[in-house]
Amino acid sequence: MGILQTHFTSMIESLSHSEKHVFYYLDDHPELIASNTLTELAQILNTSNTTIIRMTKRLGLSGFAEFKFLLEGLLKETHVIQEKNLLNQYNLFFQNLVNMIDISDLEFMADRINHSNILYIIGVGLTKPIAEYTAKRLMQLNKSVIYIYESHMIDLLPNLITSKDTVLFLSMSGETKTLVSAAGKLKYTGAALLAITNNGNSSLVKKMHRSLCSGVPVNMYKNYDITSRTFLMIQADLLIELYLRTVV
Repeated sequence: MGILQTHFTSMIESLSHSEKHVFYYLDDHPELIASNTLTELAQILNTSNTTIIRMTKRLGLSGFAEFKFLLEGLLKETHVIQEKNLLNQYNLFFQNLVNMIDISDLEFMADRINHSNILYIIGVGLTKPIAEYTAKRLMQLNKSVIYIYESHMIDLLPNLITSKDTVLFLSMSGETKTLVSAAGKLKYTGAALLAITNNGNSSLVKKMHRSLCSGVPVNMYKNYDITSRTFLMIQADLLIELYLRTVV
């Protein structure tokens, strides 16, 4: 979801077809707003000044000037780590990760996975491939695993899970609404709730029995989290390796 979609989520449906065309184009190219006047922007979009102004007012703003000011503020939130030596950066991240991990957390999580009837692994967005990878590796070790990534299936989980099951969430931010909401309901099932995230203070982690956190500095670009998922994968691999020791 782009920088404008995130900020105006609840208001997008109030826009007309032509206004949505303008909105979504600017969501993909927000830098155009800062570098062009209203008239220049209308020419680039092959639309009228009136359409752009009307769009901004439907978004609850006074007009184009406020829209431009707001977007410039959102773009300033962009934060990209400037590190000339990437090998040094990754070495530092890895060392921090190793120092943060408590082996007792890993042992607890591996033991709960081992003794659960079914392990449900949940991951959406860019963590979806890591969740799928984790599920398939555990399946190779003869663990009963169900991998879930669709929001409507996540909503159904409280009806499927028992106290003998375990749920493992994978999430970079730990703030994905679908996951946080599901965790809030699942805690009443008696199932063990585990998580691997990049944010140890997230809303999701606060609902878990145990969790692992990578703590990598967040990289943001135009409201997209472009932080490396490498260290989420490392934590998943560590958990799998420790689980393997409990079953052989």
